Parts: sequence; structure tokens; C-alpha cells
Amino acid sequence: MDGYVKARKGYMQHFLFGLFLAGFFAAFLFIYKPFGVAGLFDGCGGLRYAFHFLMLACILFVSFTITRTLFYAFNAGRRMLWWQYALWCIAEVFIASLFAALYTWLFHRDTMDYIEAVPFCLKLFYLTLGFPYTFNILWLINQENRDHIEQLKSAPAVESSPIKFTDEHGRLKMVIDSAEIIFLNARTNYVDIYYLDAGRVKQFALRNSMKSIEEFVSEHGIVRCHRSYFVNPSYVKVLRKDKYGFVVAEFNIPDIDPVPISKNYYEALAELM
Repeated sequence: MDGYVKARKGYMQHFLFGLFLAGFFAAFLFIYKPFGVAGLFDGCGGLRYAFHFLMLACILFVSFTITRTLFYAFNAGRRMLWWQYALWCIAEVFIASLFAALYTWLFHRDTMDYIEAVPFCLKLFYLTLGFPYTFNILWLINQENRDHIEQLKSAPAVESSPIKFTDEHGRLKMVIDSAEIIFLNARTNYVDIYYLDAGRVKQFALRNSMKSIEEFVSEHGIVRCHRSYFVNPSYVKVLRKDKYGFVVAEFNIPDIDPVPISKNYYEALAELM
């Protein structure tokens, strides 16, 4: 199952995470001195390796502050898949590694090219920071799951009422509680009604048009999200972009494919969630 994270509003949490990253990085270098980093920097410029470790940690913090400011500016309050956030983190560490490689090259330019310093810094930063970044992603997923559970607990109960569906000739074909309807889908001369019956998803093909039923289903809280779809917002888990860049509604019921969301209906549906 896909996990979600949210760039929570409030820059302080990003600032504190940056401090934690820099502190963890410096402490790890002091304690373990991985990949011969102490020997590489000890005595460079007449300075002990401890000074260079602190400088590398400062470079990490400054780089993180810049990249995370951009991240916060574009994503504050937005919900995203965990792997999208992970890709940003990978890019974040990559940028910090490039700056660290420049610092390393400045002290070893007589014996090392910049292009040689880059892979060393990439290995040092990615392997050292893998644990705190993984922990951060898991923590954000857990927080988002907890918030979603709290929202479900605090959400008011949905008032249900029976909906009478008739065919194109006005003949009664189906009566169903509005709370059991998941979504409606137009198909040629039919409307497919997807609903829950004793916890199982079932489908009923009604010979009618979406236009004919739109007014009375809307009165029962079933809203249009696309020219061919109506959805019950109570069953929508998240609105997201698919791999083709189209916005879709993902349901909180297993084995139901996402349905498309038109731009004209996106804001209205998001407000109901």
C-alpha cells in the first residue's frame, strides 16, 4: 500500500531536522571516521580533521537550508507519495555532496581533481545520512497515518437517505441508501452504479443518462467529478496525479481503481474531503 507524507506548515520542523542532520553527520564522522576521511583531511591547511568535519557539517546544514526552503515554498501543506519525498531527499543530499566535493578539492587541488572528489563525497554523504533520512520518511508516514485516523474519528457521521433510481422510461429499477454508493460511471446508454452490499463491492447497470440523474443524486451528496463520473466523497481517500499527470481520486476501499477528476471539479471535491 502506498504511504503518504505531508510537507507540514511551519518552517521550524525543517530547520530542526537540518540541525539534527548536521549534528548526526559530524558525530558520525568523529566517532567512526569512515572511508579514511580523517586521514584525508588531517593536517590540510594546517588544520586538524576535527575542523574539517565541522566545516563539512556546516556545508550540509547550509545546503539543506537552501534546498528545504525551496521545498517548503512549493510543497507546504501538500500531501505526496513517500517516494516523491524520498526523491527530493536524494537530490538534497546530492547537492550537499557537490558543495562538499568543492570544499575537499580546494584543500587537495594539487593531488585531486574536482571530478575525483565528487564520488568520494557522494559515498560519504549518502551512506552516512541514509539512516536519519529513512527515519524521517517513516516518521512522516506515521504522522500522516495518525492524522488521517484522527480525522476519521472526528468526522461527523454522514446522513444517509434512500435514492430511487429509475430507467429512461421512469420505471423504478433500484432503491439504495446513498451512504452505500461509492461512485457512478457513464457508459454509452447506461450508468454503472458501484455500491457496497454487506461489505462487498457490487455493480448495477442502469439504463439512463448521467444528465437525467445528476440533480437528484447531487441532493444526496453524490457529486460530479468528471463528465463521466460521480463520486461519494466519503469514500475518497486522496486526490493525486497518476503516472500520466492526470488527477485521480483514490478510494479507501480495496480493489477499486482510481477514477479521473476534471480540473473544473477538483477544488469543489477537495473541499468536501
